[in-house]
Amino acid sequence: IFALLVHACDMNTGATAELAIKITYRKCSKDFIKTFIKGVGCNWLVCMAVFLNGQAQDMAGKMVAIWFPISCFVAIGFEHIPANFFLLPMGLLAGADLTVWDVFIKNMVPTTLGNFFAGAVCVAVGYSYAFGSLGGNNKSAVLVTRCSQEDLGEPLAKNDFGLKATPA
Repeated sequence: IFALLVHACDMNTGATAELAIKITYRKCSKDFIKTFIKGVGCNWLVCMAVFLNGQAQDMAGKMVAIWFPISCFVAIGFEHIPANFFLLPMGLLAGADLTVWDVFIKNMVPTTLGNFFAGAVCVAVGYSYAFGSLGGNNKSAVLVTRCSQEDLGEPLAKNDFGLKATPA
């Protein structure tokens, strides 16, 4: 939809159109396995950006956390299907000599499968090994509840500020 908007505003002309066509040809020229692997590498880095962002405590840390992995996948030339949803239609609208079917089969299918495999298998298995049951991090024998003492029916005393603080 955004590619149509850009095209309708006559922003997909000249050097922009030439670059869009060049990118579309390049992204649709690789074989299925190479594009699949580029999709795996890309989403692995995207998932790393999300993980690092979650670990950062302040806004600057969050910005740096996503900047490095995202810049890395862009610089390497990995394939990310949300980015391709903009780039490939831009190339088609600019006049690339490819059909929608060519773009779909040669890029969108292997990229989507690669992105899915990275997120659902590689990253999920890695996280489960690091933090979950695959790594032997089984549930504790100690009962842990997420209830407050008030939920359990225990009265709370008021502290010096008039706030509920500790059990009476």
